Amino acid sequence: MRFASTITLLVSCAAMSAHVACSTPAHAQERPADDSAAVGNAASENGYYAITADVRRCASPSCGGWFLEQLNQATTTCHDGRTAQRCYTPVLDWSSANVPEAQQSELLAAARASTAPGRIRAVVRGAFAPTNSTTPRPELGRFVVTEAWVADGDGEATGTFVHVQDNGIRCLRAPCPNLTEEVLNLPQTTDIAQVNFAPAGLTVEEAGEYTDAMYGPDGVLVAGDRYTVQVNGSPATGRTATQAYRRLAGADSSP
Repeated sequence: MRFASTITLLVSCAAMSAHVACSTPAHAQERPADDSAAVGNAASENGYYAITADVRRCASPSCGGWFLEQLNQATTTCHDGRTAQRCYTPVLDWSSANVPEAQQSELLAAARASTAPGRIRAVVRGAFAPTNSTTPRPELGRFVVTEAWVADGDGEATGTFVHVQDNGIRCLRAPCPNLTEEVLNLPQTTDIAQVNFAPAGLTVEEAGEYTDAMYGPDGVLVAGDRYTVQVNGSPATGRTATQAYRRLAGADSSP
């Protein structure tokens, strides 16, 4: 059972057991309550992409593969250098990703569930390559996966996509900017004090697991918007999570 309307999990250093003097934030907070400008045009050689299944009915490999759309970007650069809103690939190359077959299947199932607008259930990191050697049409290229992420919540992924992870800062009192968010595919980094997972539609157990992951080696991916936190008369930056993503990887993966 989902509790999207009742769960409000705010993660901040106030909830942490370790309290030491708060160090200076490592990154300037240029837009403390609004990141609507976090949309660019530049392509990334090894970027983050929303992935959805191709449900068109035509002969493989021209159909039946996958569509990839670069997150936080106005356009996506395809395997042949052309730009479009999203790009097609007939082949996902997993050779550079430490993702076991069972988790590959989980990613592909999430991509098949992502065909409705706004329902981004799967995200991959990687890059397009100009050719493939596993189909009759090598000129259609392939996508080389380096990371795979899936969502558990029912929320619609709106807002800016970011990576959030513990930055080691500890404070005597809240609000504490002990989390660092990096905007995916853009050189924008900000220290924040809270993540509100309620809009993502996670269960209490799932929200706890995502909180733990933020303090682990991989962090989490989050889609959402910034807001201003007011605690003890002091403002700080928070992030809503309209959708959250956990990393799929083998036991010996590194961030």
